[in-house]
Amino acid sequence: MNDYVQQTKNFIEKNSLIKQGDIVLAGVSGGADSVCLFHILNELSGVLGFELVVVHINHMIREEAVTDAEFVEILCKEKGVRFFRRDIDIPALLEESGESEEEIGRNARYNAFEEIAGELEKESSKRVVIATAHNRNDQAETMLHNLFRGSKLKGLAGIKYSRKRGKHELVRPILMLERNQIEEYLSENGYTWRTDKTNHTDEYTRNRIRHNILPVAIEQVNNGALRHVAETADYLAEVDKYLDDQADLAEEKITTKEKDSFSYDCKELRKTPEIIRHRIYMRGIERTYPHIKDVTAAHILGLDHLIENDEGSARLNLPYHVVANRVYDKLTFSLDKSETSGGDMGDKVEEYVIDKDSLEAGRELKIHCPGIGDVSFRIDFYDKADKIPCGEYTKWFDYDKIEDGILFRKRRAGDTICIGKGRKTLKKFMIDEKIPSDKRNELFVLADGDMILWVPGYRIGSDYKVTEDTSRILEVRIKDHSQCE
Repeated sequence: MNDYVQQTKNFIEKNSLIKQGDIVLAGVSGGADSVCLFHILNELSGVLGFELVVVHINHMIREEAVTDAEFVEILCKEKGVRFFRRDIDIPALLEESGESEEEIGRNARYNAFEEIAGELEKESSKRVVIATAHNRNDQAETMLHNLFRGSKLKGLAGIKYSRKRGKHELVRPILMLERNQIEEYLSENGYTWRTDKTNHTDEYTRNRIRHNILPVAIEQVNNGALRHVAETADYLAEVDKYLDDQADLAEEKITTKEKDSFSYDCKELRKTPEIIRHRIYMRGIERTYPHIKDVTAAHILGLDHLIENDEGSARLNLPYHVVANRVYDKLTFSLDKSETSGGDMGDKVEEYVIDKDSLEAGRELKIHCPGIGDVSFRIDFYDKADKIPCGEYTKWFDYDKIEDGILFRKRRAGDTICIGKGRKTLKKFMIDEKIPSDKRNELFVLADGDMILWVPGYRIGSDYKVTEDTSRILEVRIKDHSQCE
């Protein structure tokens, strides 16, 4: 038995990833990682007593995608492995959604895995586990990506070797192998694989980490950098598990469960240590929508602001149409299925958190903010030859001067805006601009913490203006600005 196959066998047995009699549904794209997973699992299926089944997802993005699908199908026929193929029109889904191509593709892929796993389970009455080809490089890249995006401990714990996804267990049997080991295993055995050309570009953030950061760390800092980052992620996963146990205990004391819902006591939440309180928020969001990847520190800060008092009601819009509602001293999470994400509950919408880290150069993020209108965000590199827009509802900002995050929200005590070389309170600014007093509390502003970037319809904070030293710009454009007037 090949050494890498033996390592995988030991890893599977140590962590009880696959049991005798299981059906293992492996996602195989045709790339090196997934082809390695295929061959190793095919070899171990007889040894460990499980049945291997393969699913290939064609995202219909690249021209060579059909050839990739045919490659995987031929591979399965040669080895006598049952094969499923799903064609999902990701470009069409992208037009209908404000999510990123990467996020839509991942969700569609896992939904297809779940669907096929359910079919297999129904026809065989056996346990079905879903296997993906994540490896040690993915672990290191994920941890660094999350670190740079501002993720807390859970994000830094990286990829788990096993987790529940819907009704099925999702396992990563080759998580302990490095990418160079994977390619060595394939080459030694004469196995071929397909190459995704997009993996060689720097179009995606993860690729930039893969091509520009990790190689420098390995070559110029420590040749064991990849292993050390992955091992740190494993250690942080243990710390994360301990904090989860503590959150279990705290949650029992502050949660009121009803027939189809639950709520948190805001008074008790405020007393709870911050690290546990934030973990409870994430649980509330995840119970409402199972993907919390795009919940950032800015969203958590928004939830802290939401529970600061017990008067009246307020709400906060979160990613994936999740809404946090506070009614007096009770906090609930729900899924807003209305088109505008504003609902018709009569709640006072206080904040819209824009995930700054989901913005990538040249790509546009479109959202709808009730109380503001249809808004688009785009970052790009600044060319001094570009003409800065002077429209009242299209503004450019120096992206790298934004520190805490991007929020469209109503004013708060302590807000300030920079005018020229001076600074004044937002209240004083509104008085000077002769904004009617009855409109001031309803007007939304674009904020970075308590610093105001823009009062739509009026002016931007001068400390965020584009200058000769600007390298990246953030363009914010309000398309339906009638609500700002």
